[in-house]
Amino acid sequence: MIKGSSHLRLVLLILSLGLNLNWPLLAGQPPEFPAGPTGKGNLIFKLENDVWLDQDDGYTNGLFLGWVSPPLEEKSKSSWLRFLYRLNTRLLGNDARMESPENCLDPETSGQRWAALSIAQGMFTPADLTREEIISDDRPYAGLLLASLTFVRNSGRTQTSWGGGLGVVGPLSLAEATQKWLHRTYGWTEPRGWTNQLKNEPVVDIWLSRFWTIWSPDKKEAGWNSVFKAGLGGQLGNLMTGLEATLDFRFGLNVQPGQEVWLPTPLCNQISLTGVKRTSIYAFCRVTGRALARNLLIEGNTFVSGHGQSLRHFYGQLTSGLAYESQQAVLSFYAAIRTKEFKGQKYFDPYCGLSFSLAL
Repeated sequence: MIKGSSHLRLVLLILSLGLNLNWPLLAGQPPEFPAGPTGKGNLIFKLENDVWLDQDDGYTNGLFLGWVSPPLEEKSKSSWLRFLYRLNTRLLGNDARMESPENCLDPETSGQRWAALSIAQGMFTPADLTREEIISDDRPYAGLLLASLTFVRNSGRTQTSWGGGLGVVGPLSLAEATQKWLHRTYGWTEPRGWTNQLKNEPVVDIWLSRFWTIWSPDKKEAGWNSVFKAGLGGQLGNLMTGLEATLDFRFGLNVQPGQEVWLPTPLCNQISLTGVKRTSIYAFCRVTGRALARNLLIEGNTFVSGHGQSLRHFYGQLTSGLAYESQQAVLSFYAAIRTKEFKGQKYFDPYCGLSFSLAL
């Protein structure tokens, strides 16, 4: 747990990670790498964990494996991609109007559509892993396994995404076995309370988000620049139900908007859509506020009685880090800290994340 003045030190660490740009690679134009094969999309791997911050509580581990399609086209040679294109236009509209030049960030990405498939596993634990009994004043043990499909559409300075997830909370998520194996392998504290985890419950959620690019560089402008975005989103289901608002600022070399999407999901909620033609290295800082009516992972099972905590209906998160983008790959490292999520919570819930995307 984090106590006392270490709260301030953690916040300063996260801010400095995102805002201290004296990284040696930024002294000049970063190296260019050849583009990977085109036409097959991107493979994405993400790991989020609090072990790098000497923590082991709350949201303690997240694993994500995903695939992002190439830009979808009606006349694609692949019947699978044509099917995804039709679903995308059905859900997000089929507006054929041309964007005016002043509203287009880049004619090559404006009007493009994508689909993203993913599977993610999350682990959530109380602070004291040595106790076998239910800890009445802390969150329950919970595991989540979630498969999702998300559609994205860029339209001028606006990006819209719509998606849904289907999964399970409980022993079938395999979170208990995964965490125990990791802790045995690395000699960490044995988690003894998984017998009290949330019961098996299928979860179904849908989400919708929209982001607006407030300012961005001219598409022909190279060198140092910045991008500022604002967005709104919502999620509905028995896993989580709520609304969120996000402000995102990034600054660095050759920063380009419209290359990623944020989703109002409980873990690993940023996805890189495509590589960039001009290699970019930048820092980012993101502030998110959420208003939640339901969070199964804290409040407990929906249909059976069990352990849970009273939800704080409003909380915030600060995320900051560094990213490298090229035609072939995207690599980012970030740190995040949340305000308290349930009543009586005695600790904050920071974690770090590593994301890697590779063109197929």
